[in-house]
Amino acid sequence: MTKVIIEEATGRAREDMDLEPQQRGLQDLLQRKRYLLVLDDVWDDKQENWQKLKSLLACGAPGASILVTTRLSKVAEIMGTIKIPHELSLLSDNDCWELFKHQAFGPNEVEHVELEDIGKEIVKKCGGLPLAAKELGSLLRFERKKNEWLNVKERNLLELSHNGNSIMASLRLSYLNLPIRLRQCFAYCAIFPKHEQIWKQQLVELWMANGLISSNERLDFEDVGDGIWNELYWRSFFQDIKKDEFGKVTSFKLHGLVHDLAQSVTEDVSCITDDNGGTVLIEKIHHLSNHRSRSDSIHLHQVESLRTYLLPHQHGGALSPDVLKCSSLRMLHLGQREELSSSIGDLKHLRYLNLSGGEFETLPESLCKLWNLQILKLDNCRNLKILPNSLILLKYLQQLSLKDCYKLLSLPPQIGKLTSLRSLTKYFVSKEKGFFLAELGALKLKGDLEIKHLGKVKSVKDVKEANMSIKPLNKLKLSWDKYDEEWEIQENVKEILEGLCPDTQQLQSLWVGGYKGDYFPQWIFSPSLMYLRIEGCRDVKALDEALQHMTVLHSLSLYYLRNLESLPDCLGDLPLLRELAIAFCSKLRRLPTSLRLQTLKTLRIWGCPDLEMETRHDSSKVAHFPEIRVNGYLIKV
Repeated sequence: MTKVIIEEATGRAREDMDLEPQQRGLQDLLQRKRYLLVLDDVWDDKQENWQKLKSLLACGAPGASILVTTRLSKVAEIMGTIKIPHELSLLSDNDCWELFKHQAFGPNEVEHVELEDIGKEIVKKCGGLPLAAKELGSLLRFERKKNEWLNVKERNLLELSHNGNSIMASLRLSYLNLPIRLRQCFAYCAIFPKHEQIWKQQLVELWMANGLISSNERLDFEDVGDGIWNELYWRSFFQDIKKDEFGKVTSFKLHGLVHDLAQSVTEDVSCITDDNGGTVLIEKIHHLSNHRSRSDSIHLHQVESLRTYLLPHQHGGALSPDVLKCSSLRMLHLGQREELSSSIGDLKHLRYLNLSGGEFETLPESLCKLWNLQILKLDNCRNLKILPNSLILLKYLQQLSLKDCYKLLSLPPQIGKLTSLRSLTKYFVSKEKGFFLAELGALKLKGDLEIKHLGKVKSVKDVKEANMSIKPLNKLKLSWDKYDEEWEIQENVKEILEGLCPDTQQLQSLWVGGYKGDYFPQWIFSPSLMYLRIEGCRDVKALDEALQHMTVLHSLSLYYLRNLESLPDCLGDLPLLRELAIAFCSKLRRLPTSLRLQTLKTLRIWGCPDLEMETRHDSSKVAHFPEIRVNGYLIKV
């Protein structure tokens, strides 16, 4: 790099010499001079190399500047002195057309009206990439026949080339520059339809199911997968990311041309099929995404090597028998099935099974013969009532997801035997052996967890044996028996809630419902929390002053706290609070004296007569809030 900079600055070729004389020559050349150095399309992401170069270039006069262009955001972070590197946006179709038109017709040629409509359709293939617009325009530079332009319009960009240089050559170079494992993980993205929003967590789980990533002594597979996803994002393979309320990436897209690249490198190994495609598949397909209206409209009996089968959007009916004969399957994602065949137990290599949205009430006992299963998803199975007791035999199971399974009342006894489990979204406490809270003790859980029926906890000892303090949870939901029923006397309820404190460094969301104590332990007001909801805790009269330490709290919801009499004044000083909701706290008469919440966007009040009256008649406290709703009615915006 040093030699190239000197040669470009002097216009003279430099004879080979050792690095040290070259570096001295560069400093002599730039010493006390204002210069603009443009380093275009930089690939080197080794920080030590750039630190050495930056120290050499620091000899210039004030105003000397370096402009770096790169496909890798990691390079921009290493080289940049500005906090946020400038990210070039995609061109609009109109801008792409202007660039294409300049290349295709030149600056002086009269436009050909009969070709303009075709050309505007062609530039839509570019997806906003100037390189593609320029290449396509150059391809048609000397073509003026309508049929030639129509041919380009109908053909895949992968098939088009100009002067021997494929449009995809630049993207393919980015791909070839990836380490082998990153290439494999990127290529797997070809299984998703073009322009579809891809769920990041699902992709990481599919990587795991197909053996592309695995856990190690320090990191779970999710952490390994996050690292690989980040590398691909930093290298600009992913775009249009969406984040959840905690700032965590949930989904993303592939640019159309990047998706074409993924499909080209997977050749015939990955396939997406819909009602417009054929019904016969080639034998060597490993990964299939079926978007047909009927799963039995495609023939799978000859695809012996199938490892991934996605049926994400189908509803009802029995699963095609052909699927259950694909003995090599590692990953199976079904639509909303009404029933599930017992033959599913024959898929011995299955590692990932997603039955979310299923309408069945039970699971076949044969499912517990899937000895290699690591992920089982049953979200939104709203009729599911019971899980087979033999589920605890799945010793490799790492994730059991049961979100929104409203009719499910219990898990299999002795769930603690699933010692590989890292994610369990729901647990039901019971007084019967095998259902104690202590079953969670040996499980190294993280992520989201809901614990129900805490009124059935037998003792503080049982809580301590659950080892909650070592579980790095992000979301925690704790509920006692329904708060609209008669209180059941529970000894040591305050100590029980104290013992339920997880590793609070990672805790971002907390929901506490039906707690029977009259005050909360301080961990409830953990400084890491962004969302706090307290509901149906009838005996609580006040909130702790520890609330003042919740400096990142975004949302506070207080529902059915019928004896709550006051809110601490420190509530008015929370720097990031955006939403405050108070409902059916009938004894609460006033808001804190000084509400200086500059970030609050919404104040909602229901079923609090005195508080409603104060809000309507003494608006000085709340006049600066953008949105105020009382009993659902908007009184200020």
